[in-house]
Amino acid sequence: MVSLPFTIFYDFRWYIDGLPIRVFRNYENEGIAYPSKQGMRVYSSLWNADNWATRGGLVKIDWTSAPFIARLRNFRARACKWDGPSSITQCAAATPVNWWTSPIYKQLSNAKLGQLKWVRDNHMIYDYCKDTKRFNGNMPVECSKQQF
Repeated sequence: MVSLPFTIFYDFRWYIDGLPIRVFRNYENEGIAYPSKQGMRVYSSLWNADNWATRGGLVKIDWTSAPFIARLRNFRARACKWDGPSSITQCAAATPVNWWTSPIYKQLSNAKLGQLKWVRDNHMIYDYCKDTKRFNGNMPVECSKQQF
């Protein structure tokens, strides 16, 4: 497991092979929880075909292909290593080593927004902000805010 800092004071964006796959907006100043000033971990797992992950059972699982194995090849977390509270300042400093502080990562370009839309339209299985059953109609506050 790799510990990484979560010292992003703006919005947090996840990329895979240069494609934006998720944006988590920072609305901390409006009282909405945001994971700032703490370490985070990166891990992977195989999902267990729960109802939420299969679109309520619409996506059938072919268990005859088990056991399922996931492998990461050439994975490199390009991030700032978390070494406790001192990392907050170090990792947020606008330096060339901290590539994520570059202005191009503060906001998605129109091209990157198009890529994110494509990823969401073609690969997103679950969006908790659309799961009214789970929240009994009392949706999390961030769901009413701009998502990306």
